[in-house]
Amino acid sequence: MARPHTEFLQNQSLPWEPEELLPGAWTRTLSVDDETGACTLLSKMDAGLHFEQGSRIAADEEFYVLSGSYYLNGFEYAEGCYGFYPAGHPRAGAYSPDGAVVLRFFDSRPRLMSSDEPAPEDRTPPVSFVDTYRMVWDRSVLDYRLNHLACGRKILRIDPVTQQKTFLFMTAPQTHPTNWRGPKEHHPTPEEAFLIAGDLTGEYGTMRPGSYFWRPPGIPHGPYGSRGGSLILIRFVGGAHINHWSSDQHHFDYKQAYQPVLPPELEEIAQPPAPLEAPY
Repeated sequence: MARPHTEFLQNQSLPWEPEELLPGAWTRTLSVDDETGACTLLSKMDAGLHFEQGSRIAADEEFYVLSGSYYLNGFEYAEGCYGFYPAGHPRAGAYSPDGAVVLRFFDSRPRLMSSDEPAPEDRTPPVSFVDTYRMVWDRSVLDYRLNHLACGRKILRIDPVTQQKTFLFMTAPQTHPTNWRGPKEHHPTPEEAFLIAGDLTGEYGTMRPGSYFWRPPGIPHGPYGSRGGSLILIRFVGGAHINHWSSDQHHFDYKQAYQPVLPPELEEIAQPPAPLEAPY
């Protein structure tokens, strides 16, 4: 079955469970591929977490710090910082003085490697550290059919082989398609997203901070709008980001009801999200 269509869930509805790979941390599983073990996790580190021992993970990992900060490999990853570690990349000196919440993406089942296990020879280079607050929003190369969102992006990584892309995406407030109608789009690769701040409304309802989706290839979606603006982390997985648009127009409404598509094990949280005290 691989990863089922999950659009969208509010991570606050999921329980925290002990983190297997990092003592002193907790995890919410947002989605998982039952064939490869690839997964997207939200990890919470307790204040004072300290793990000096070196380790390596047998999976590519991307991570983005949502709140707090932690140290790893000599870098301080504060809110808004990003990294990509290929499988087998050394890790040491994990430390979080005040705690942190981190969004993590693994391309296969994460497990600790033994000390004598060789790293893959064909691994792509790491992106050791990116502070997205020091980046400028790029508004020059976006699809004109998204112009009504007054959007911008910050590209965090493009895979040199597959052209897989990870980026931050922002929309302005008080945005909606012209005349409240617009086309739908779909993509040839899976798309996943985590809404960091603001709101974004589409046919499944209004995403709030902490909401997440995994969308398999070829599923039409949109149009979109935002009352207060939004900041989203988006990944196109396994291939290039390509937009295909419908020729027909579809109605947009800020009052779209929450009607998620969730796998059976998550159907119990298929209800309108309650007012949120904290996004993560």
